[in-house]
Amino acid sequence: MRAIQKVIIIVYGLLVAVACIYVPWVSLYVPSGAPVSEIHMGLPLSLGYSLLWKPLSDFPKNIPNLSTVDIQRVILELIAITAVFAIFFVLTLRPKKALP
Repeated sequence: MRAIQKVIIIVYGLLVAVACIYVPWVSLYVPSGAPVSEIHMGLPLSLGYSLLWKPLSDFPKNIPNLSTVDIQRVILELIAITAVFAIFFVLTLRPKKALP
């Protein structure tokens, strides 16, 4: 394995780790007094990015909301990072020499 390929793999691993630790958060705004059966009908609001163990909440404490990781965006980020670094890795491969 060439040095450039090792660098690509290390950078890829670091970016995957960052994408899994620094995640996007989404909040489901639930009007106060709404029954539990209507929670799924709330309005999803993107809150931005924060560390996995420190969720974001832009709502005052008296407004109920459910903050959670936006897992769809995390998966999309991981797929995009993998695709880009797979292209970089394939471009660094040496072609096999043709047999005479």
